[in-house]
Amino acid sequence: MTSPVRARAVVAALLITGVVGAAPAVPAQARTAAATGRTAAERTTTAAEPPALPQVTGGCVGESPTVADTAPWALRRMLPSAVWPLTRGRGVVVAVIDTGVSAGATALRGAVRRGTDVVGSGAADRDCYGRGTALAGIVAARPVTGSAFVGVAPEATILPIRIVDGKGKVAPGAIAAGIRAATAAKADVILLGVGTPAPDAELRAAIREAVTRDVVLVASVSDDTRPAGTTQKPAPWYPAAHPDVLAVGGIDAKGVPTEKSPAEAGVDLLAPAADAVSVAPRGDGHYAVAGPAVAAAYAAGAAALIRAHYPKLSQADVRHRLELTAEHPLGSWPAPSVGYGTLDLYHAVTALELGRTPVPSQPQVLQPLPTADPGEPTTLIAGSVAAGMVGLAGLAYLSAMTVKWGRRRRWRP
Repeated sequence: MTSPVRARAVVAALLITGVVGAAPAVPAQARTAAATGRTAAERTTTAAEPPALPQVTGGCVGESPTVADTAPWALRRMLPSAVWPLTRGRGVVVAVIDTGVSAGATALRGAVRRGTDVVGSGAADRDCYGRGTALAGIVAARPVTGSAFVGVAPEATILPIRIVDGKGKVAPGAIAAGIRAATAAKADVILLGVGTPAPDAELRAAIREAVTRDVVLVASVSDDTRPAGTTQKPAPWYPAAHPDVLAVGGIDAKGVPTEKSPAEAGVDLLAPAADAVSVAPRGDGHYAVAGPAVAAAYAAGAAALIRAHYPKLSQADVRHRLELTAEHPLGSWPAPSVGYGTLDLYHAVTALELGRTPVPSQPQVLQPLPTADPGEPTTLIAGSVAAGMVGLAGLAYLSAMTVKWGRRRRWRP
């Protein structure tokens, strides 16, 4: 099996803190691809690891010098191609509420609407930071010749909603405004990779309006940056903490949760997050990305496939389907008291009967059959022979009584 595409040491890309008023967290990088002066002719298709999504210090994120020709582990685990004969997400609109989505990315060409900029920093179909484009690529990147990366729902449409201003800040009220804009534009799925620990009435009202209009809301949980060894529980993270929003956390290539305490973080579903790959805002190259927002993007892509294949399902039914079909492996996690599981894309799309029961509170464990004591084979053999003899004797007795009773019924005085 081909080894997974790994990120470089700085894999903090898309570890979104999402604190309102704080700059979105993206990894440090000495220079962007644009600053190096690379041209399209100098880009190479190689098995080398894509560089981490650069942090913008001057100018905008440019093209990546690397095109991933090996499918990243997350794509191999999700295996969306297995359900593409049934659905590719056609007709479903996924709103990406973040830094905007670049229509100039080769794999998103023709897939991105103009969208809405709620902070007045420019057209929503442009993305200076590259983060919104990376999330959109995970959802709906089209196949590109020479590239092994493709989105989960490659025929879905992306609606960009920019809530990050020109200084990289998420202004107070911008998340609520973004949700309302996506709802007004008739999005079928809303993806949020940002959040706040202090929701206000506007945010709650925006979520309620979206749910009323049957929009599936998918949001990442907090990246939980508490110091190691702390006993303090993480603060609720909104919109993910809202009961009508699918809260998504991450796993790495080994299936281990990337959050310190998924249960305390309010996780409803896990999906690939660490060492992921997605498209650059320009050209056909790729960047390495990571964090719970990446996991939320994979879940949003799955929601798009379900909405396309089952158009009559409500938003609650879609969330329920994703949760109920999730993998709950036996082992050390999830703990017996935890209900979250890992996204099982094939099962989520193809399952015919789910029932209306809640997500199991613990994985099903097969009870072992009682085993005989291997040190007493003679006793076992004797017991089996004795039991067999008793059984045969009983059958003989019943047969004799049956014949005798039958003869009595046929006798006439």
